Amino acid sequence: MRRKDRQLEFDFHQHGGKRKGAGRKPKNAEPGMPHRQRAMKKRGQPLLITVRLAEGLPSLRRGGALKLVLAALSASSDRHGMRMIHYTVQSNHLHFLVEADDRDCVARGMNALLSPLARALNKLWVRRGKVFPERYHDEVISTPTQARNALRYVLQNGKKHGVVPPSSIDLCSSAPTFDGWMERPSIPSIPSIPSAPVVATVAPASTWLLTTGWRRHGLLDIRELPRHNKHAGRRRANLAESRSRAMSR
Repeated sequence: MRRKDRQLEFDFHQHGGKRKGAGRKPKNAEPGMPHRQRAMKKRGQPLLITVRLAEGLPSLRRGGALKLVLAALSASSDRHGMRMIHYTVQSNHLHFLVEADDRDCVARGMNALLSPLARALNKLWVRRGKVFPERYHDEVISTPTQARNALRYVLQNGKKHGVVPPSSIDLCSSAPTFDGWMERPSIPSIPSIPSAPVVATVAPASTWLLTTGWRRHGLLDIRELPRHNKHAGRRRANLAESRSRAMSR
């Protein structure tokens, strides 16, 4: 009886409790996107999606890698209910503006895009392992102001990272086909990849926010730079907190 009493007094932890150091470990040296519940999305709301490359891999903006990315984007321009409206290819990450009826369509569309692209890039780079180790991050676009800011952020992202001159457009994005510039920019060729398409094939926008709503605040000037992302401070705080926890273990 005494032994039974002692067993009943044992302090069990409830299922789902979070112990120190628990949870998914970051794939890169620095923690990636926080694994929090995604925000609600309505049918007519586009998404701004960010996908990050694993550390130490070659640039996505060069030669064969860029060809593969553009081909993958063209193949996934309208697939599984997700429509790729705009994109930008940076050295170690990708930004997309997409339309979809619901998040299930987005999940299927992103998987159909990233899985074969990762295999193709690994084959090109003669390696194995994760290419996109963290899950994609998305932000719901719900207002005309957000839509315009998102368009500028994606199309002008190369200028944010200093790889595109202020008076030029980024050829590693859908900027050459964008019809919302104040002045029609000239489209140069890409000498380093003469056999590759200048841009990937994208789907035409169908939501009010990406066709009409954003224009209420004026067309985009080619010299406009992306503004500070409202979530950047929160992400930096999350990274700092994760680093602090890692150092304390």
